Amino acid sequence: MLVQGWASIAFWMMFGLLLEGLIGYKIPAYLEDAQRRELFRLAHTHGTLLGLLLVIGALCAKNFALEIVKAPRVALRLGVVLMPLGFFLSGIRHTETDPGLAIWLVPVAALLIIWAAIAFVLALLKFNDEKGQ
Repeated sequence: MLVQGWASIAFWMMFGLLLEGLIGYKIPAYLEDAQRRELFRLAHTHGTLLGLLLVIGALCAKNFALEIVKAPRVALRLGVVLMPLGFFLSGIRHTETDPGLAIWLVPVAALLIIWAAIAFVLALLKFNDEKGQ
C-alpha cells in the first residue's frame, strides 16, 4: 500500500502539472471544454489525496500492528485507482451536458473506499480494546 500510495501521489501530481501546462500554453481542446477541465481537475485532486490516504493507511497498519483482512485492503487499493480513473476517462469523451459512462466508476470506488475505512476503524477499535484504552 505504501508504494502504491507514493506512486499515486507522484502520478497525479505530474498530471496536475500537465493540466497547468495546458492552461499556460492556452490549449483550446482543454480551455474551451469546461466539463473536461472540471473532470480532469477532479481526477488530479482525488488521485493525489487518495494516494495520501493509502500512505496514511499503510503507516497506521504498520505502526499499530492492525489486523485488517485482505479484502478491505484490496478494496482500498482498487478504489484509489478507480475513482480518479473514472473522473479522467469520463472527461475524455462526454456529451455536452453529461460526463462519459466511466463516471460510474466513481460511486463504485467510493463504496470500496468507505468499506475499507470502516475496516480500519474496526481494527483500530479492536487495537484500543486490546491495549486497554
